[in-house]
Amino acid sequence: MQQHIVELVKWKAKPGVTDHQMVAAVDGILPDLKTLPGFISQSLYKDDDGVWVDIYQWETRAEAEASNDAMADRQAFGVLMALVVPSSIAIEFLTLPG
Repeated sequence: MQQHIVELVKWKAKPGVTDHQMVAAVDGILPDLKTLPGFISQSLYKDDDGVWVDIYQWETRAEAEASNDAMADRQAFGVLMALVVPSSIAIEFLTLPG
């Protein structure tokens, strides 16, 4: 059975950034993400403390890790990063046990 990797990305928005702006910016990176090897899906959430949580599913950990470098110079990614507090970014990788 193929075990997918979950990439959990958390961050805080810069002051004054609206939920609509953040959702639009995340939606803006999806066309690029969908072209990357191993991409399966993406879901965006926001917790009660204002922390955004983006959950990506990838076929392998290597593809998940490579996606960060692959997206770094994309215009849509730059738009998203302009809304984010850089020091608040945290990335975790999760694997289904067994």
